[in-house]
This record gives sequence, C-alpha cells and structure tokens, in this order.
Amino acid sequence: MKCPKCEGLMYIERVSDFFIPFEVWNCINCGAIIDQTILENRAKSRPLFEPVGSQ
Repeated sequence: MKCPKCEGLMYIERVSDFFIPFEVWNCINCGAIIDQTILENRAKSRPLFEPVGSQ
C-alpha cells in the first residue's frame, strides 16, 4: 500500500488501545498512521473544496 500523504511504503503494525489490539497501516517515510476508523471517517466527510470547473 502507498501512503496517501507522501506516496511512501506502508506496512501493517499491530497496536493496542488499552486492552483491545488492532492493526494499522504505518508509513516508513513520514510516519502517517491509517486504520479502519480513519478510513471510515474520511469516507463520511465531505471534500474541503470543490474542484475548479465543476458547476
């Protein structure tokens, strides 16, 4: 998987939140972390701006 921030290589890392373990994608270059909750929230949010020329 490529990092959406820097296009770098991402790897799966197992982390835990208190006692609940889960897996996240972690970027080797910039350190960005992406998990299922982040992906779901990004899909729900609307774009910050409209592309030029779309009317």
